[in-house]
Amino acid sequence: MSYIAWIDEGVLTREQVGGKGASLSNLAASGFNVPLGFCVTADAYRRFADANGLDARIQAMMAAVDPALPASVAQASAEIEGLVAAATLPEDLKSAIADAYAGLMARQDMACAVRSSAVSEDGAVASFAGLYETYLNVRGERDILDRLQRCYVSLWAERAVAYRARNGGGHDEAMAVVIMGLVPADTSGIAFTAHPVTGSLDTVVINASWGLGEAIVSGRVTPDQFLVAKGSWQIVEREICPKSIATHPEGDGTIDSPVERAMQNQPSLTDDQVAEVAKLASRVEEHYGSPQDVEWALAGGNLFLLQSRPITTL
Repeated sequence: MSYIAWIDEGVLTREQVGGKGASLSNLAASGFNVPLGFCVTADAYRRFADANGLDARIQAMMAAVDPALPASVAQASAEIEGLVAAATLPEDLKSAIADAYAGLMARQDMACAVRSSAVSEDGAVASFAGLYETYLNVRGERDILDRLQRCYVSLWAERAVAYRARNGGGHDEAMAVVIMGLVPADTSGIAFTAHPVTGSLDTVVINASWGLGEAIVSGRVTPDQFLVAKGSWQIVEREICPKSIATHPEGDGTIDSPVERAMQNQPSLTDDQVAEVAKLASRVEEHYGSPQDVEWALAGGNLFLLQSRPITTL
């Protein structure tokens, strides 16, 4: 079994590193500006499960679940989460992750994002977006290992189990984990290469706000929105919203801090930056050949690509 796969060392498969890891490696190999990082593979999760005798117990619990009864799903999920949280990472796996983390820090000393990447995640039919855990601003081997195991636990969260029952992905699902440099974003957001409501394919819809993108994802801030015409890259519609908070790295996690009053109603992107994000998203769409939901971040004037997944709601 191979427990570690580097994002920038060739295209990886969904079966190896889950949907998120596979997409990031594909984008990095194609020359997109993806942060440095590595994946802890699905085989690593299987090693963890095997070492702790989890598979048979999980299968037995899930076999007794009635997916039509939320209480049945909730009970099994809570019991499995407890099993996974109490399990121990095998020494060979811990050693492999520690060595990879030390190698990453040798290349660039930085805080990390620890991101779940399930094998069935970010597919063409079902996205699983937001169902599994992501941890930001993680430093040190001990905390990396702790957040990795929390990602394993999130594979069995009630919402994830219920979604898999409805949309594919069985009880034998495996979880890979992406460990990558955290971009200290001045502005970040999401770009849709097709309008998520109307389905229009000739515009890019950009949501943007100050700081890290978690404030947008969690709904704690209403982002600015820009509609950009493909080809001309002109802004055809804009809505600038009050942005009273921004998420920033702090301690061993993140903090929501107040935005200066003068900045709250200012656009979080200049017109040139809007065009740059729209062009990036369109290049990703062209690369994959289908409409994409793109996560991006701007830091120090540099635009980073953090993830891309197919839009499954058109």
